[in-house]
Amino acid sequence: MPEKRFRSATIMRWIARIWTIPVLVFVSLRIIMPDPYATEPVPLDDLFLLGLWLAAVLALLSAWKWELIGGAAVILILAVREVVWVVLKGPWLVNFLLVWLILVPPAALFIAAATLEKRSKQPADLG
Repeated sequence: MPEKRFRSATIMRWIARIWTIPVLVFVSLRIIMPDPYATEPVPLDDLFLLGLWLAAVLALLSAWKWELIGGAAVILILAVREVVWVVLKGPWLVNFLLVWLILVPPAALFIAAATLEKRSKQPADLG
């Protein structure tokens, strides 16, 4: 049974890592390519909010090494970002779920892989 858990954790880990690559490419392109319709500089509060998204992506990258901490950090940073948005901008927008849709699943897979691996290293309960 521990071998099956270890194999499942490895599969989840690699799915999460592969998922992270297109997310990183997408975010990098959004940062590098300016908005062609922008007529004025980006306000400071918007830069801060975008920085939180960038922090979530960096936390996702850190999950490659520290799965549990990196995965939890992604979810925590996104939650903080939503609260900061409501405080600074007003009502929350349902479109923000799209960001959650691309960042939370790999984070959850990293957390699940770390948990399964920890369980597979523990001795089996014989009683």
